Amino acid sequence: MSIVHLARTVYDGIIAHAREGKPEEICGILRGREGRATQLYRARNLADDKIDNYDVDPQTLLKQFEFEEAGDEMVAIYHSHPVSVAYPSATDAWNAHYPETYYLICSLEFDDAPAIRAFRMEPLWPDADLDAVRNAIPFNEVRPGLFGYFQDAGAPVPQELGDFLIGTAPPLYIVFALDDSGTVEDFRVVDVREFPVHITEGG
Repeated sequence: MSIVHLARTVYDGIIAHAREGKPEEICGILRGREGRATQLYRARNLADDKIDNYDVDPQTLLKQFEFEEAGDEMVAIYHSHPVSVAYPSATDAWNAHYPETYYLICSLEFDDAPAIRAFRMEPLWPDADLDAVRNAIPFNEVRPGLFGYFQDAGAPVPQELGDFLIGTAPPLYIVFALDDSGTVEDFRVVDVREFPVHITEGG
Protein backbone atom coordinates (compact mmCIF):
# COMPACT_ATOMS: atom_id res chain seq x y z
CA MET A 1 0.00 0.00 0.00
CA SER A 2 1.18 3.53 -0.79
CA ILE A 3 2.27 5.70 2.12
CA VAL A 4 1.80 9.46 2.32
CA HIS A 5 4.97 11.06 3.65
CA LEU A 6 4.62 14.45 5.32
CA ALA A 7 7.59 16.58 6.23
CA ARG A 8 7.38 17.52 9.90
CA THR A 9 7.00 21.19 8.92
CA VAL A 10 4.02 20.27 6.73
CA TYR A 11 2.39 18.12 9.41
CA ASP A 12 2.80 20.83 12.05
CA GLY A 13 1.68 23.48 9.57
CA ILE A 14 -1.61 21.73 8.84
CA ILE A 15 -2.40 21.43 12.55
CA ALA A 16 -1.47 25.06 13.21
CA HIS A 17 -3.66 26.21 10.32
CA ALA A 18 -6.57 24.09 11.58
CA ARG A 19 -6.26 25.48 15.09
CA GLU A 20 -6.11 29.07 13.85
CA GLY A 21 -9.24 28.58 11.75
CA LYS A 22 -11.39 26.74 14.28
CA PRO A 23 -14.43 26.71 14.47
CA GLU A 24 -14.37 27.12 10.67
CA GLU A 25 -12.85 24.59 8.29
CA ILE A 26 -9.55 25.58 6.70
CA CYS A 27 -7.96 24.24 3.54
CA GLY A 28 -4.83 24.24 1.42
CA ILE A 29 -2.62 22.19 -0.87
CA LEU A 30 0.65 20.32 -0.49
CA ARG A 31 3.55 20.31 -2.91
CA GLY A 32 5.95 17.43 -3.43
CA ARG A 33 6.41 14.35 -5.54
CA GLU A 34 5.73 10.60 -5.41
CA GLY A 35 3.58 10.83 -2.30
CA ARG A 36 6.08 12.96 -0.37
CA ALA A 37 4.77 16.37 0.66
CA THR A 38 7.47 18.94 1.35
CA GLN A 39 5.68 22.30 1.19
CA LEU A 40 2.34 23.64 2.39
CA TYR A 41 0.30 26.38 0.74
CA ARG A 42 -2.58 27.81 2.69
CA ALA A 43 -5.73 28.55 0.70
CA ARG A 44 -8.80 30.66 1.26
CA ASN A 45 -11.94 28.72 2.05
CA LEU A 46 -14.61 30.08 -0.30
CA ALA A 47 -17.46 27.87 0.93
CA ASP A 48 -20.66 29.66 1.90
CA ASP A 49 -20.87 27.63 5.12
CA LYS A 50 -17.30 27.40 6.40
CA ILE A 51 -18.32 25.71 9.65
CA ASP A 52 -18.76 22.32 7.96
CA ASN A 53 -17.60 22.75 4.37
CA TYR A 54 -14.62 23.94 2.38
CA ASP A 55 -13.92 25.17 -1.14
CA VAL A 56 -10.29 25.81 -2.10
CA ASP A 57 -9.86 29.11 -3.92
CA PRO A 58 -8.99 28.69 -7.63
CA GLN A 59 -5.81 30.78 -7.42
CA THR A 60 -4.28 28.29 -5.01
CA LEU A 61 -5.35 25.29 -7.09
CA LEU A 62 -3.69 26.83 -10.14
CA LYS A 63 -0.34 26.54 -8.36
CA GLN A 64 -0.33 22.87 -9.35
CA PHE A 65 0.76 23.92 -12.83
CA GLU A 66 3.73 25.79 -11.36
CA PHE A 67 4.60 22.65 -9.41
CA GLU A 68 4.47 20.53 -12.55
CA GLU A 69 6.77 22.89 -14.45
CA ALA A 70 9.35 22.34 -11.71
CA GLY A 71 8.95 18.57 -11.78
CA ASP A 72 6.77 18.44 -8.67
CA GLU A 73 3.03 17.89 -8.21
CA MET A 74 0.08 18.71 -6.02
CA VAL A 75 0.45 15.76 -3.69
CA ALA A 76 -2.60 16.52 -1.58
CA ILE A 77 -5.48 18.82 -0.79
CA TYR A 78 -6.02 19.25 2.94
CA HIS A 79 -8.83 20.58 5.07
CA SER A 80 -9.95 20.41 8.67
CA HIS A 81 -12.83 18.92 10.60
CA PRO A 82 -12.97 21.21 13.63
CA VAL A 83 -15.29 19.05 15.75
CA SER A 84 -15.61 15.72 13.95
CA VAL A 85 -13.46 12.73 13.07
CA ALA A 86 -10.83 12.71 10.33
CA TYR A 87 -12.95 10.84 7.81
CA PRO A 88 -14.54 12.12 4.59
CA SER A 89 -18.12 13.33 4.83
CA ALA A 90 -20.68 13.03 2.06
CA THR A 91 -19.96 16.65 1.20
CA ASP A 92 -16.22 15.88 1.00
CA ALA A 93 -16.99 13.00 -1.34
CA TRP A 94 -19.15 15.24 -3.53
CA ASN A 95 -16.36 17.82 -3.72
CA ALA A 96 -13.61 15.30 -4.55
CA HIS A 97 -12.61 16.24 -8.11
CA TYR A 98 -8.99 15.03 -8.09
CA PRO A 99 -9.00 11.21 -7.93
CA GLU A 100 -5.20 10.93 -8.21
CA THR A 101 -4.57 13.42 -5.43
CA TYR A 102 -4.59 12.56 -1.74
CA TYR A 103 -7.14 14.24 0.49
CA LEU A 104 -5.86 14.94 3.99
CA ILE A 105 -8.26 15.64 6.83
CA CYS A 106 -7.10 17.15 10.10
CA SER A 107 -9.49 16.49 12.96
CA LEU A 108 -9.57 18.73 16.02
CA GLU A 109 -12.35 16.74 17.66
CA PHE A 110 -9.95 16.47 20.61
CA ASP A 111 -7.90 19.66 20.87
CA ASP A 112 -5.00 18.00 22.64
CA ALA A 113 -4.85 15.08 20.18
CA PRO A 114 -5.13 16.32 16.58
CA ALA A 115 -5.35 13.58 13.96
CA ILE A 116 -4.41 13.68 10.28
CA ARG A 117 -5.55 10.93 7.93
CA ALA A 118 -5.11 10.55 4.17
CA PHE A 119 -7.59 9.30 1.58
CA ARG A 120 -8.14 9.02 -2.11
CA MET A 121 -11.67 9.49 -3.40
CA GLU A 122 -12.57 8.39 -6.89
CA PRO A 123 -15.95 9.37 -8.37
CA LEU A 124 -17.73 6.83 -10.58
CA TRP A 125 -20.91 7.24 -12.63
CA PRO A 126 -22.59 3.81 -12.75
CA ASP A 127 -25.36 2.87 -15.13
CA ALA A 128 -27.80 2.24 -12.30
CA ASP A 129 -31.33 3.12 -11.26
CA LEU A 130 -30.97 5.84 -8.65
CA ASP A 131 -34.73 6.20 -8.14
CA ALA A 132 -35.06 2.56 -7.08
CA VAL A 133 -32.25 2.97 -4.57
CA ARG A 134 -33.68 6.23 -3.23
CA ASN A 135 -36.94 4.43 -2.47
CA ALA A 136 -35.22 1.55 -0.71
CA ILE A 137 -32.35 3.20 1.16
CA PRO A 138 -32.42 6.19 3.54
CA PHE A 139 -30.37 9.08 2.16
CA ASN A 140 -29.48 12.01 4.40
CA GLU A 141 -29.75 15.58 3.19
CA VAL A 142 -26.27 16.73 4.13
CA ARG A 143 -26.84 20.27 2.90
CA PRO A 144 -29.67 21.88 0.95
CA GLY A 145 -30.22 19.90 -2.23
CA LEU A 146 -27.34 17.46 -1.61
CA PHE A 147 -28.03 13.91 -0.39
CA GLY A 148 -25.66 11.18 0.64
CA TYR A 149 -25.56 7.55 1.71
CA PHE A 150 -22.49 5.85 3.21
CA GLN A 151 -21.84 2.13 2.81
CA ASP A 152 -19.25 0.98 5.32
CA ALA A 153 -16.93 -1.87 4.44
CA GLY A 154 -18.06 -3.92 7.42
CA ALA A 155 -21.80 -3.39 7.09
CA PRO A 156 -24.25 -5.65 5.23
CA VAL A 157 -24.77 -4.41 1.67
CA PRO A 158 -28.42 -3.85 0.69
CA GLN A 159 -29.41 -5.90 -2.32
CA GLU A 160 -30.58 -2.74 -4.09
CA LEU A 161 -26.96 -1.51 -4.27
CA GLY A 162 -25.87 -4.30 -6.62
CA ASP A 163 -25.53 -2.15 -9.74
CA PHE A 164 -23.80 0.61 -7.78
CA LEU A 165 -20.99 -1.68 -6.64
CA ILE A 166 -19.82 -2.66 -10.11
CA GLY A 167 -16.19 -1.62 -10.39
CA THR A 168 -15.77 -0.72 -6.74
CA ALA A 169 -16.36 -1.97 -3.19
CA PRO A 170 -17.19 -0.36 0.16
CA PRO A 171 -16.39 1.91 1.84
CA LEU A 172 -18.12 4.30 -0.53
CA TYR A 173 -20.60 7.11 -0.74
CA ILE A 174 -23.55 7.49 -3.07
CA VAL A 175 -24.26 11.19 -3.46
CA PHE A 176 -26.69 13.12 -5.61
CA ALA A 177 -27.88 16.69 -6.06
CA LEU A 178 -31.32 18.06 -6.88
CA ASP A 179 -32.01 21.12 -8.96
CA ASP A 180 -34.56 23.78 -7.99
CA SER A 181 -37.40 21.70 -9.43
CA GLY A 182 -36.46 18.66 -7.33
CA THR A 183 -35.03 16.71 -10.27
CA VAL A 184 -31.76 14.79 -9.88
CA GLU A 185 -29.15 16.77 -11.81
CA ASP A 186 -26.15 14.59 -11.00
CA PHE A 187 -25.30 11.52 -8.97
CA ARG A 188 -22.21 9.46 -8.44
CA VAL A 189 -20.57 6.74 -6.40
CA VAL A 190 -17.40 7.86 -4.63
CA ASP A 191 -14.89 5.17 -3.73
CA VAL A 192 -13.04 5.97 -0.47
CA ARG A 193 -9.60 4.49 0.23
CA GLU A 194 -7.39 5.31 3.22
CA PHE A 195 -3.60 5.44 3.12
CA PRO A 196 -1.09 5.48 5.99
CA VAL A 197 0.53 8.78 6.91
CA HIS A 198 4.23 8.88 7.84
CA ILE A 199 5.90 11.93 9.37
CA THR A 200 9.39 12.65 8.08
CA GLU A 201 11.43 14.16 10.88
CA GLY A 202 13.77 16.95 9.92
CA GLY A 203 11.83 17.67 6.73
